[in-house]
Amino acid sequence: MNGSSQNGACGQKYKAIREHLISDLDSRAVILSLVNGKYYGLNSVGLAIWKLIQTPSTIVEIEASLLQQYDVDEATCHHEVTTFLATMLDEDLIEVDEE
Repeated sequence: MNGSSQNGACGQKYKAIREHLISDLDSRAVILSLVNGKYYGLNSVGLAIWKLIQTPSTIVEIEASLLQQYDVDEATCHHEVTTFLATMLDEDLIEVDEE
């Protein structure tokens, strides 16, 4: 998979892969990919996104949820969400839901 979420349609749905373990550390988390054996640390915002994409979610849905939870402007939120999703796609931790 490649990091095409930055250029991808906002209607695409993203979801976490099943092949992972997660340790929720209150407002942070550590993910172990069972695909590549790497660990990934998530801050509170990353964890919020990760929880949202346990079910297929669009960028618009993710942003709407984060805008309600955090004091952030729309442009910053969009940039952070698309960057996070691109990184997670590059690391094969999420996938675009084809359904």
